[in-house]
Amino acid sequence: MTLHLHKTSRLPYWPGWAVGVVLGWLALVGVAEWVSWTLGQPLELCLFKRLTGLPCPTCGMTRGVLAFLGGHVGLAFAYNPLALGVATLASAALLARATLGVGLRVELSRGEKKAAVILAVAILAANWAYVILYVG
Repeated sequence: MTLHLHKTSRLPYWPGWAVGVVLGWLALVGVAEWVSWTLGQPLELCLFKRLTGLPCPTCGMTRGVLAFLGGHVGLAFAYNPLALGVATLASAALLARATLGVGLRVELSRGEKKAAVILAVAILAANWAYVILYVG
């Protein structure tokens, strides 16, 4: 595995579809929060949970983001540890790019790529088990 710092533009390219997905998600969360507040009961947005009764691997992310934005980092971590970890790393990468104009490139061999995929799947499975057991 080799890591390379490289110069890059300070402003990243934002694909239109990604901006649309984020804005759509924010609108959906805003409407759901308003409806929940109006009805006085939580509104379940997760289709996977509605169909199976089990939380999906990303369940708790919205509540975690809202808790984080409200200054409750511990609660955000408790809702979905993987989501907070990924968001922290992504934020650090964006901050480095915006302030220093540098990016990090990781080069992996074929065997390292295979190991990285296996590790990523294991981490996702462990996070999902945590969400099922403790967040539900």
